[in-house]
This record gives sequence, C-alpha cells and structure tokens, in this order.
Amino acid sequence: MTLALITAGSVGLLLALSHGRPGLMLLSLAILLFHALPLVWLDPDTISATLRAQIGTATTITGLTSLAWYTGYWLFARSPAAGVSLTEVAVSAAPRRFHTLVLIALLGLITAAPGGLFGFAQTGFLRLPVDSFLFSLTYALACLAAFTTAILCVYSAANRSAPPWFSMGAVLLTFWLLGGRTQFVITAMAFGLVFLAHRRVRLRGLLLPAMVAAFLATLTLSLRLTLQGEATDIASALRLTVSQLSLLESYALAARFTEEAGYQGAHYWQVLQQLFPRALFPEKPMQLSRALRLMEARDGLGGLTPGLAGEAFAAGGLICVAAIGIAFGGALALLDNAYRALTRLQPLMQALIVSLIPLLAIFALRGGFDTAIYRLAILLLAAAIGCLWRATHVPRLPRVVS
Repeated sequence: MTLALITAGSVGLLLALSHGRPGLMLLSLAILLFHALPLVWLDPDTISATLRAQIGTATTITGLTSLAWYTGYWLFARSPAAGVSLTEVAVSAAPRRFHTLVLIALLGLITAAPGGLFGFAQTGFLRLPVDSFLFSLTYALACLAAFTTAILCVYSAANRSAPPWFSMGAVLLTFWLLGGRTQFVITAMAFGLVFLAHRRVRLRGLLLPAMVAAFLATLTLSLRLTLQGEATDIASALRLTVSQLSLLESYALAARFTEEAGYQGAHYWQVLQQLFPRALFPEKPMQLSRALRLMEARDGLGGLTPGLAGEAFAAGGLICVAAIGIAFGGALALLDNAYRALTRLQPLMQALIVSLIPLLAIFALRGGFDTAIYRLAILLLAAAIGCLWRATHVPRLPRVVS
C-alpha cells in the first residue's frame, strides 16, 4: 500500500502542477507527507504503544481515506467553461474603509491585551488564552481581516497596482503572535494564490516566501518550547515539526478512542456547537482533538489532532471515513474548477475561493472540522454578508466576451 500511495500522490502532484490545480496539489502533498512517508519511516521500536496496538486500523484508515479523497476529486473535476471576463474589478472600489476599521479594531485588541503586545505574544505562544473571550474575539477579527485583505489582494492583482503589504504583514503577524502555525501558513497561501491566478507571480516565485513561512512556523514551535521551560534550538524544533507531519498516530488515537468511548454519532452536531466561545457557552462539548490529547496526556504543543479521517472514524467508522472522504475530495475539485476560472469571478468570490482551498486542504484535513469550523464559519458568514451588501448596493455590470 505504501508504494501505491507514493505513486498516486506523485502522479496527482504532477497533474496538479501541470493543470494549475492548487487543491489537488495540496491533497497530493498531504497523501505523500502525512500518509505515505510516515509508513516508509515507520519503526516498530519507536512508535507509541497506542499506534503499535492500533496499527492495523490506522493503516486501513490511511489507505481508505486516500482512495476516497482521490475518488471524490476525480468525480467532480471539470475543465473551466469558455472564457467570460468580468469588468467589475476595474471599475468598482475595494472595500478599504471597512477593511481599515477591521484592522484598527484588531490592532486595538492586541494592544489592549494584558501585558500589551509582549503579553499577547507570550500567551499566544503558550496557547493559554484559547478559552477566553478576548482570544475568541481577536481570532475572529484576525480571520475577518485575512478575508478582507484577500479581497484587497484581488483588486491589486487585477489592476496591476501595489499589493497591500501593510495589511498582509499585519494579519500574518497577528496569526504568528497567536501561536497558530497552520493559521499563519494557510493565510499566507491564500494571498499567494491570488497573485498566482492573476499571473502577477509564477509558482517558483513563491518558493522563497514559502521557505520564510516554514521557518517562522518552526520558530513558533521553538519559542513555545522555550516558554514552557524546554530550551531547544531551531534544528530540534524542525525535527519535531517533521515528526508531527504523520497522521498515523492521530488515526490510532481515534481508533483507541472508539474502543473506549464508542462511536460518536452526534459528533458533527457537537462540531457546530464549537462556534460558540466557551467563555459564553461553558457547557459546550469538549473538542475531539482535546479529548485525544487528554487521553494520550503527552501533547502540550497543539500538534495532535484527529485529522479529517480520524474524526470521521470516531463519528461512524470506516463507512463514515469513505463518505466524508469522497465529499471532501469533491469539494476540493469544485474549488479547483472555480480557481481555474478565478479571474472571471467577482472579487468577493475570488477571495472566498483562495481562502477556502488552503483552509480545507490543510487546516481541516489535518485538524478535522472540530478545529476548522470556527474559521470556516467566519469566512462563509463574511462572504454571505458581502454578497448581500453587493446585491443591494452595487449596480450590475455588463459581462463581455473575452
């Protein structure tokens, strides 16, 4: 099976690069980095007791979900329709006033945090404020600011004007200070996808920013370990980051969890309840990712999550893994279909698509929906309000055949 995963992931990656499909590229990289390579490096002498006991189930989940992802993707992948361009970007104004208000509110919350900027950074790297109302509000505004910045990137790329460097830097810095390695990476990737689609930059031009993002993500882990009293260097943090790529341990923990607590048929209903901050709704169910960490009692770094497939297995076994996997692959295919025609869409929809692709293909795939639901809901709500506002305030513009 390992060879089949490597072959499928490599072929998928080549097809994605040749056809401009970022969702397929990220999906193939996930299969290679999170599934195939961990199986290659699997050492029975060093794996945990949980993985040793559940290796059969974890391997089955790995193979089944990889097959389901690709099956769903190929079922819904389509070529873009004939070219129709939209003139809206050139004649309409970017929502700079609203974006500025969001950014000011975000920076105000950061400076108002206990201890100011340094106190905010310290608690963020230690991941202490997750249950506080201040964290929830700051995170929500950061997600909204990321979306409005992506809209500004669309206008900048379409009109060949200067990118919104300050806004991009402020949003990325906020996610970095919050200690969210994945949040930082997927936000940077959304900005890059805009300029890539508008041919403002080539794929190889994103290699250096990708290396910087990877370094900062590793530095986040190093600083977190240092603040927790475990002095470490960048090299050690990098090795730990690489070790956290594998999802086998997560799948094994999900299998162990079902043995001890049974299948959680109401899991996805409980996921929706995660939208309410615990500070306002203290009785809301515990996240599955947190339950797994408590069960294993060894992961204080926020790196242990059930993954999309582990979450599905805990909810309904292998049948649920297959069903959720096919739906997930299909959703990425639909987003890729839209991305290939991105420059012909409205700016709001462009920003939504480039934001959803990395959010689903990285954050949801690795963490499951119980960790990704909050940002996903903020993104969809902001897009829905934006579409409603546009329908009532912006006049319809003619479409012209390119």
